[in-house]
Amino acid sequence: MSVISIKNLIVIKFEGKIINNKEANTIIMPYVELDKGYKIFYLEKGKGKNIVFIHGFLGSSWLFQAQIEHFSSNHRAIAIDHLGHGKSDKPESESYELDELAQFLDETLSKIIGDEKFTLVGHSMGGMISLIYATNPKMAKRLEGLILMATAPKLNNPGLIQYVEDLKSGEMSLKDRETIETIFVGLCFQRKARKEQTELIKEFVNLTLQNEEYVGLRTMESIVNNFNVEDKLKSISVPTLILTGDKDTFILPTESESMNNLIPNSTLSVLTPKIGHMIQYEATNDYNNALKTFLEEI
Repeated sequence: MSVISIKNLIVIKFEGKIINNKEANTIIMPYVELDKGYKIFYLEKGKGKNIVFIHGFLGSSWLFQAQIEHFSSNHRAIAIDHLGHGKSDKPESESYELDELAQFLDETLSKIIGDEKFTLVGHSMGGMISLIYATNPKMAKRLEGLILMATAPKLNNPGLIQYVEDLKSGEMSLKDRETIETIFVGLCFQRKARKEQTELIKEFVNLTLQNEEYVGLRTMESIVNNFNVEDKLKSISVPTLILTGDKDTFILPTESESMNNLIPNSTLSVLTPKIGHMIQYEATNDYNNALKTFLEEI
């Protein structure tokens, strides 16, 4: 099987035949063009209420392929590559501030689903972008629900701040395989997952290394220096599900507990035992069931 692109629409070629998406009932993988001319890649499958997945630092929509498949039976499931990530354009002229990525996300969704409402699911940095979205009155009115995965309203991890300083000084590089395989994978996955999901980890590393270093540095600097919505959490009015792994060392579970205390209509689910940052992989069944229950309730 191979994937080819025809006029910005990616289709599946299987056993020598091109199968259109309607016939194959497969994931649609097209692009939208923003007003600035940038092309944004996304995955889409299914019909019904909209659920939108957005990834974190150095990630892409690839991280949610399984959820697109799982939830498309009852929803229109969408996953987006932020500008600078995955298969989306990576203009060096952009700052990659989280506020701007939220604006690009809003424009992207307007071009995909118009003014329809949706539930937004954000993981890690994607959760931070989701919090910016949910605390912006103009954007928030489009939300039907909010799901925050392994994220925080402000970065409070001294180890990550030092990581950024080492990247800025050149002591480490986001293009160095050893750095990604040891430090980044270690932050993202608990030991059990690293041992049992070796093929997944290998693909995760390979895709991470495809990122441009300037995108990673600028997004992480934005997280460290410019992102803080702690004083806005009480303004979030939509039903909110907060998910965290009990052993997340990237963004600590205490951050989720604090958010749950401040967001009025929120529910906290701590996934156990020994679940790290990549909760959709390390606790897949519990994760999917938590989302399913939440979506049914709203």
